[in-house]
Amino acid sequence: MIKYLIALSLVFAAPLQASAQWDFSEHSIPLSEIISGGPPRDGIPALFDPEYKTAEESPSMDNEEMVMGVYINGIAKAYPLRILSHHELVNEHYKDKPILVSW
Repeated sequence: MIKYLIALSLVFAAPLQASAQWDFSEHSIPLSEIISGGPPRDGIPALFDPEYKTAEESPSMDNEEMVMGVYINGIAKAYPLRILSHHELVNEHYKDKPILVSW
């Protein structure tokens, strides 16, 4: 039996249907005063099939570093939160299973 260890969130890659219709007819703030904030669309670069190093091979890795751990198909990987905080998404494969790791 394959065990899954998922810290925080793991979402299997699947096509998304983006057809939401928003109703802005009721609001307490004038629409002219609402401005965009944060990065633009696609402004946070996702990672695709990243390369991995052991903790010993990475001088910037600390013994106390917080990671998100994923175990699927007999493969265990750790994603440093300091890197996930910058990229937020990792698209990759565990053998033949495509996955999306989201932070």
